[in-house]
Amino acid sequence: MDNRTPCPICRTPNVTRAAAGTNTAEIHCPRCGRFQVQTLAETQLLNSTPAFPPQHLLSGLCRNTWDILGEKLLITVDLFKSWAELDKVAKLAVPRDTDLAVKGDYLLKYLRRRSKTLADSAPFSPNELAVGFCANKSELLFCLRYLAEKNLIEEDAAAQRKGAPPSGAFSYRLTPAGWAALDAASVPKKQPLAVVTLSLDKDADALWSQGLSAGVQSAGYTAVRVDNREHANKVSDEIVVELRRADCVVADLTGQNPLTFFEAGLAIGLGKPIFWTCEEGEARDKKLFLETRQYVVTTWTRDKLDDFARRLAQRIEASLGRS
Repeated sequence: MDNRTPCPICRTPNVTRAAAGTNTAEIHCPRCGRFQVQTLAETQLLNSTPAFPPQHLLSGLCRNTWDILGEKLLITVDLFKSWAELDKVAKLAVPRDTDLAVKGDYLLKYLRRRSKTLADSAPFSPNELAVGFCANKSELLFCLRYLAEKNLIEEDAAAQRKGAPPSGAFSYRLTPAGWAALDAASVPKKQPLAVVTLSLDKDADALWSQGLSAGVQSAGYTAVRVDNREHANKVSDEIVVELRRADCVVADLTGQNPLTFFEAGLAIGLGKPIFWTCEEGEARDKKLFLETRQYVVTTWTRDKLDDFARRLAQRIEASLGRS
C-alpha cells in the first residue's frame, strides 16, 4: 500500500513510497524521480546522512537514470563507500562537483526532452536541481548562465509572465545553436583508423589480438591489419588505399620485411603519424636498420603481450592524445 514519507535523499516531504520486494522500497519523488532503496540504506540516509556520495549527486543520478533510461536505480549501502562503487552501479556519467561541461550537458538534454516544438521553454524549479546534479539554486543558475553565454539556451521571460510556473521557477529554452549542438552530438562519431603492418610468421595472431590490436583499440582507434607475408611483397592498391585512409600507422619491424619500410615511408610521405614496434630481442641486439634508430620503438615479448598493449596505447596517447 502506498504511503507518504519524506524522500530519504532530498527530504522532499510526502513522496510516494511503496514496497518493492523484501527489504526494498520504491520511492517516487518529484526531485529525485523514481528509484528503489534497500531498508538499511534508507535508514542510514534518514538517520545519519552518509559522508559519501553528496546528496545532490545521488539525487541527480536517480533522477536522470529514471528520466533518460526509464530505469529505477537501486540504492544499497555499497554506494556509500567510494566513487568506484558508485561508478560501478551508475549507467550514466556522474559529474564531479566542478564538472561544469557534464552538468551543462544534462541540462541541455532536459530542455530537449521538455520541448515539443523548437520554441518551447521549460521551467526550472527546485525540483530541477537534480536534473543538472546541482547542489542549490545558485549552482543551477551558474550552469544555466554557462550555457547561455555559449549561446545554447536563452531565458524566456515571456513564458514566466504568461503562465503560472511553480513558485520561484524561471524558464529557459534552447536557441537555434542549442538545437544544432544536440543534433550534432546525436550523430555517432566515426572512430579514427590505425593501420598496422605486420610481417611476422610465427605467433602473428597472438601478437595481433593480444598486443597490437588491443593497444590500438585502448587508445581509441579502430585497428586494421595489413599482413605483408600475405601480399607476397607486392604493394597492392588495397594497401595504398588503407594507408591513405589511416589516421596513424603502426609498423612492426620484426623480421624487417622491406615492404614494411616501404609502407612506413609512404605513410610518412602522406603525413601520417607512425609508431614503430619490434620484438624485444631483435631490437636489443641492434639489428634494426639505421634509419629507424632515431625513432622510439615500442618492444614486445611473447609472454608479456598485455604489457606491450598497455605501453603501445600510452605511446599513441602521449603523441596524439586519446581519440
